[in-house]
Amino acid sequence: MGKEYAIYPFKHMNITQRHDQGNHTPHWKNVTNHSDKPWDEACKDSGRSYFEPQNDFIVQQVIGLNNSTTKGYTNAVRLKSVNQLVCPYGTDYLYVTLTHMNEDNLKKIKVGQKIKAGSKIILEGTDGQATGNHFHVTANFGRFFGLLKNNNGKWCFTYEKSLLPNEAFYLDPNYTTVKNARSYKFEKVRQVSALLGLVLRQKASTKSSKIVTIPHNKRVRIITENAGVSNGYNWSKVEYNGNIGYVAKKYLR
Repeated sequence: MGKEYAIYPFKHMNITQRHDQGNHTPHWKNVTNHSDKPWDEACKDSGRSYFEPQNDFIVQQVIGLNNSTTKGYTNAVRLKSVNQLVCPYGTDYLYVTLTHMNEDNLKKIKVGQKIKAGSKIILEGTDGQATGNHFHVTANFGRFFGLLKNNNGKWCFTYEKSLLPNEAFYLDPNYTTVKNARSYKFEKVRQVSALLGLVLRQKASTKSSKIVTIPHNKRVRIITENAGVSNGYNWSKVEYNGNIGYVAKKYLR
């Protein structure tokens, strides 16, 4: 079974505020207790867009204004990946939090609910102090300690390890249209489009030895997009299931 890569979970990437800009910086800089590293995702930036994951997640917690134990907090949903995911930072269960959903959407989301890959359930919104529709996002590994206020006065989804967006997710250019990556450098993955699978070879040549056949629709991590031309093919250097080799680029989409 092929490794499951963590894929950037929005159809459009339009990051409007990095973790180290504006009111996000006090979430982690000069902090002595609780921290996270959020970014803002505005998606298509017209109307309200969905969180559209390419991995399965399950709802761990719903934080809303109608919940007496969290009254006064901005609406938020905390998710855990169903499977351990391969992320650029490492492999583990991936936790994602989404904030600013409006009440009309939040009331449809329940603890224990499965957010399946490709589903359209969670909508960006303007709850709290948001000036426009967007998601305030964090990604994390490890134990969850709570939504805690740090010494800078910022409420943080506090885990063992906070991840930047490009540490948590790979970018599949066939899935996500990039409008603004805000200078984050994302590693890429692509899906195999060859219906009968695609041969991973030791060298960039049809005469080179076969390492393994990569099944149709499996994703591979791109090491070098354009790794040479031979035998009438453009080649890419990729990684699949721990194997590194070369594939004909035309069969990647």
